[in-house]
Amino acid sequence: MKNKILSLLVLISLNSCAQKKHVLKEEIDKPNIIWVITDEHNFRTLGCYRDLMASDQALQWGANVVETPNIDWLADNGAIFTSMYASSPVCSPSRSSMFTGQYPQTVNMQINNKVLDKSYPTIANVLNKEGYKTGYVGKWHLSGNDKPGWSPTVAHGFNSNKYMFNRGHWKVFGMEKDGTPFIAAKNNKGEPSYGMQGANKESYSTDWLMNRTLDFIEENKKAPFFCVVSLPEPHGPDAVRAPYDTMYKDINFDMPRTFLEARSEHDPKWRKFDKRVNEPEKMQNMISTYFGSVKCIDDNVGRLINSLKEDGILENTIIVFSSDHGDLLGEHNQINKGAPFEGAALIPFVIYHGKSIKPGTIVNSAVNNTDWMPTILNMVGVKNKPKTAGKDLSPLMQNETETELGNVTFSRIHNSWLAAISDRYKLVIDISKSSEPWLIDTKIDPDEIINFYGKSEYKKVTIELAKQMNNYIIKQSDPFKENVVFNQKLQKLLVY
Repeated sequence: MKNKILSLLVLISLNSCAQKKHVLKEEIDKPNIIWVITDEHNFRTLGCYRDLMASDQALQWGANVVETPNIDWLADNGAIFTSMYASSPVCSPSRSSMFTGQYPQTVNMQINNKVLDKSYPTIANVLNKEGYKTGYVGKWHLSGNDKPGWSPTVAHGFNSNKYMFNRGHWKVFGMEKDGTPFIAAKNNKGEPSYGMQGANKESYSTDWLMNRTLDFIEENKKAPFFCVVSLPEPHGPDAVRAPYDTMYKDINFDMPRTFLEARSEHDPKWRKFDKRVNEPEKMQNMISTYFGSVKCIDDNVGRLINSLKEDGILENTIIVFSSDHGDLLGEHNQINKGAPFEGAALIPFVIYHGKSIKPGTIVNSAVNNTDWMPTILNMVGVKNKPKTAGKDLSPLMQNETETELGNVTFSRIHNSWLAAISDRYKLVIDISKSSEPWLIDTKIDPDEIINFYGKSEYKKVTIELAKQMNNYIIKQSDPFKENVVFNQKLQKLLVY
């Protein structure tokens, strides 16, 4: 009898060990995930995007460009999305969609500096339950007005957030002996400053934040990890450390093709001139510094790739490179963001995973950053996924076919405009009484200066995009449905 009991105990023990080994193997096989997020990044500054465009579109600022071999390597060996849009081309609203898979209005984030609704799970919340070590390094911008706001109290699932700061475009960072971070540059009152005093390859924002990211990876490389590194560059103020500050200084940049496009008094506000652009010396300096910042970012992406190679974990790591929104850099006589133009609303999105993505994959379908969360969760095999507004993009990376119009996605600016976007067309409706809807055909008019609305050959496309927009408004409870002027315009299109 004793021998039978002993045998049974041994069998149970062996079975338990086998189960533990199976669980351990599953955890080891789970891919690591790294998101590199830049801030206010024009996609045309990346070689992998320029290579897919006609030269007149790619070389908006002339023949001198930023070479980005490391980001290009991710695209060449992974997938590049040519029609990835920000759910809203503004910092906080866009970031809320990245991490929750929801549209900004759903999670209390229609404008900057609001507090993200914590009742909606983030991707970090989900991955924690899957055994991932989760960490965030850099700009967050989803915790209200705190500035810089180190280590926000509500971390939204990121277990390691010591080097997360809420907002600001600080240039120089430091760290106490106990690892406490601080803003190293000070103004004459001793307060944290956007100044460049002491900026070098150890302290400058892009380098310092990547160093903290590499530290996190080193500490967690034996377990599956999810790490976000959110760089506050190439967003202004316009400054970058040596030697990047002089790399493009002596170049005489062209102004973009659309710099002096015609305007009408009936144009919507998002087409208005920006007075800040009409200062030639300032624009030259802005573009020079911007290019230098992009080059510094690319060099740091190279450091990341090489570190993963040295650790032997590159092939089992998903790397996403993207941004929260674009920067027009003089296109359409504007700078910064907030417009539905490609330079502002379209964001770079490159994703690499050696085990599942065929090198050189190009996805042209129109999608937006509500789709990030469901896509990544599917790629790592999460079974119990929360409901999101976004969709899994994995089938598109396998080149599955689409409808004639293609996927339609949406982008918006609170109390301004809403756009329904395919990989060719954009229907933009704004709330100003004096302007008509705008229909953009990026194939016929890649400069986006012609309104095709009202032309007979575009009637079918206009009606279909209007229907899609109406469905979106209802499904996502978008506040635009309460705006009288907006709805008058939309209803007119639905019976067009």
